[in-house]
Amino acid sequence: LGKLTSGNVHYEAKELNLVEFCNVLIQQFNTIQEDGRILEFKIIGETYNVKLDSKLLGHTLTNLISNAFKYSVGKENPELTIHFKAKEVVLSVKDYGIGISKNEQLHLFEPFYRADNATDIKGTGLGLSIAKEYVEINKGNILVKSVLGEGSCFEIIFKR
Repeated sequence: LGKLTSGNVHYEAKELNLVEFCNVLIQQFNTIQEDGRILEFKIIGETYNVKLDSKLLGHTLTNLISNAFKYSVGKENPELTIHFKAKEVVLSVKDYGIGISKNEQLHLFEPFYRADNATDIKGTGLGLSIAKEYVEINKGNILVKSVLGEGSCFEIIFKR
């Protein structure tokens, strides 16, 4: 957080093969889940490379995927989808967990914010605010769609 507030986050965008990049992340997550769940991976559309900072994207996806497992214990496998469209690419991380109320979605990306139904689950409330900053440094947007008690889907959108 200190690097963000001081403006000292290093940004180095390079051509990135998102499918290969995500496959490496997925292998890491699929080997550490104690409950046997795995991260499902879907690719939609014709793939192409995108110019991004891979470290910032890696931190962002790691946070979102970790949250997907953490907030959906005992539920279906979380999913990572890359949707390659003509003018943008959308990465989505979806879980079938506790979900987030409409009112709390408004504050979700604020530093130290924790939703009421997440207070019993370990966390600091910093991950999503940092993820949002990293996505914006990478010239993208992040959105959340969620239904309380049904799960959440975080979408990261980068222009082509």
